Amino acid sequence: MIELVVVLAAAGLTAWLFRRRVKQRADSAAQGNEIKIPCVLRHPSLEGQWLRGRLLVGPSGMGWEPQTKAGAAVSLPAGMRQVSVRSPSWREAVKINGGSRIVECSSPEGALLVAVMPNELDHLLNALNSS
Repeated sequence: MIELVVVLAAAGLTAWLFRRRVKQRADSAAQGNEIKIPCVLRHPSLEGQWLRGRLLVGPSGMGWEPQTKAGAAVSLPAGMRQVSVRSPSWREAVKINGGSRIVECSSPEGALLVAVMPNELDHLLNALNSS
């Protein structure tokens, strides 16, 4: 019984912290500050590999902050344009979060996929449309 109470308390605390972080990001974006959107990126130069990191979105444009060594060699191509938004396929959901949304972008380097959670999707689409 005690274990159940501890697990439920930990789950509640985690959910509260997650919602708090999302609200802080939304407030910062509304004020025009730079925000970091957690995402998974599939760059055309690295066929089939998803890279964890954050998109830096602000008034000065967009940037990429990698969380892996493989992502350090990658930068966002200039002239990214949103093509579509979709849910991940079964095959993609094995490697990334199945609840995320994939934004397909075109660029001079090729097709670029950015997977973000639904609560961060508006920030990414606004950044893509304004650039």
